[in-house]
Order: sequence, then structure tokens, then C-alpha cells
Amino acid sequence: MSRNQIIVPVIAIAALLLMVVWLAGGFQEKLAPGEKVQQPQYQGKRYTVQASSVAIIEQVPASVVAKENTLVSSRLLAELKTLSVRAGDKVVAGQLIATLDDAELKAELQRVAAQQAANSAKLVQAKKQLARSKSLNEKGLIAINQVDEWQASVDELQAQGRALQEALRSAQVALGYTQIIAPISGKVVERLQEPGSTVSPGSTIVSLFNPLQLQIEASIREAQVKHIQLGSEIKVRIPALEVTQMARVSEMVPVADSQARSFVIKLDMPLMRSVVPGMYAVVELVLGERSAIQIPTKMISKHGQLAMVEVVENGQRYKRYIRLGEERSNKTIVITGLNEGDQLAVY
Repeated sequence: MSRNQIIVPVIAIAALLLMVVWLAGGFQEKLAPGEKVQQPQYQGKRYTVQASSVAIIEQVPASVVAKENTLVSSRLLAELKTLSVRAGDKVVAGQLIATLDDAELKAELQRVAAQQAANSAKLVQAKKQLARSKSLNEKGLIAINQVDEWQASVDELQAQGRALQEALRSAQVALGYTQIIAPISGKVVERLQEPGSTVSPGSTIVSLFNPLQLQIEASIREAQVKHIQLGSEIKVRIPALEVTQMARVSEMVPVADSQARSFVIKLDMPLMRSVVPGMYAVVELVLGERSAIQIPTKMISKHGQLAMVEVVENGQRYKRYIRLGEERSNKTIVITGLNEGDQLAVY
């Protein structure tokens, strides 16, 4: 074996041993046991943690609903002739939005009118015959039973005239049902029929709602009812739009849902842009007060899902993890991690 073949492995092994010693800190100055590097005393501002009264708020899921909405339906069995509105269109009360085929109803109206005219002509003739019969009877030329017969004819024709008048009125009303008008001002939610289709009484043609009158509808637990009164103002929030408003309680259903053990309340809300029925809302119910620790939100540093503050103890700063609650007015409630009297470093 040559000299070079021996020297190269020895050098490699020595280099490897030196690297292991370096990684283990063998070339660094070590502290004697029990000694610790002292940090300088904290001289900055401090914030003393104090407990304060905060409102007990329960967030109740709710929905935006239309206070004024309606389904426009047909009152007749007929073909839908025209429908001039679509979803999203604005309508005003009294606006013509659809028509039904009225050919048969117009024919019926003409038939009843003709019958009424014929009956009127017969009645005129019967009254003349009745008057003539009375005159002849007074002269003793005809028997009284002939007068009675003409009187009966007049009475019958008069009754038929009244029935035909009612039939004419009904035909006119039915003809009016072929003109479908908007009962409220608002927007079209859905168009449920198309021209050419046959609609029956009760068939919905379009649905409407008034976007200027919206409500928040929520189901609240039995225990929460005592904290709510008609007319009281409650804070509501629309998370999708990041808006918060005060709404007034306008309705409280007096009977509880026996399955969910809850009551339904409705709150009138002021007009808010872009809010439409069906949107998710949150009702914030104030159920009382409790003592809690709150600190300024700006003093909290977050690292992913973890939150921490710098606590000052014996003049030294220490990082402490805390569990956070709700944030209110630039302050955050601390659930665990801080006690009253703790001091925080202020930057």
C-alpha cells in the first residue's frame, strides 16, 4: 500500500471529526452552569391590564326578507296571451304586466247582453198585455185568471232580467280578470309562466317584492325573549356587505315553535344599498353585562392562528400567548392568558 493511499483517508476522517466538534459547539465559549445572560431593564411605557364591564352579546343567525311581497296569479282557466316583464324589472302598482285570451269571455258577454235585450223586449210587451187585461177585467170582459197569468209572466220576466243583469256583471268582471296588473310597486323576482301556456285559477305568473321595505327575520331561543320588546332597537349585521345598522323590532310571533323551542321576530331595517331578500344576516342580542379583560387590539401580535403580547415582569419582557375573544371598538377581549394587574410593554 502506498503512502498516498494511507494519508488521504486519515485526512478525511480528521476533517469529519473537526466538523462534528464544530457542530456540537466545541469551538464556542460556554457559560458556566447556573449563569444567564441578563437583558437590559425595560424602560418604556407600560399598559396595566384591568377588568371592565362588557355587554353579553349573543349572535343569532337571521335572513333578510321582503316585508311586502306577493305572488301574482291567474283567476281564470285561459291561455296566457302576453307577459311583458322579466326577473329584475321594476313595476309600479296598477301597471299592466300580462293578458289572458279573452275571446270566449267576450263572446259570453255578448250572448248575455243579447239575452238581456230580448228579455227586456218581452217584459215591455208583457207589461202592456197586463195593463190591457186589467182594463178589460174591470169592464167585465175577461176573467180575473187571465190577469193573473199576465202578472205571472211579468214577474217571471223581471226575475229573469235580474238574473241576466247579474250574469252580465259576472261576465264583465271575468273579462277584467284577463288584464293582470301589478298589485304593488317593486321588482319582479321570478317569471314563472311564458306566453302560450295555459294557466288555471291560482297558477302563479310572476312574483314581486318591494325593495324599499325589507326586514330581518330571526328565530330566537325561549330564554332570549325576555330581553326583547316591540319597538326596541337591535344591532344587525350583513356580513356579505360588511355593514352594520340598527333595526327596530316590529313583529314578534306570540307562539313558539314546539320543535325548535324558538320564537320568530322581525325587525324593520333602514334602506341599505345592495341588500336583497335572502341574504344572510346576524342579529346581535344584548343579554346583560359581565366582567372581562380588554386590551387595545394594536398591542396584540398574531402569528398564524396564535396571538401573543409582551408582558413586563421584574423589568424584563416576556412573550405570552393569549386566547382572544371578540373585538369591540378597537379593543379585544382576552379569554385566557392575562390577569388583572399584568403589565404590557407599549410600543
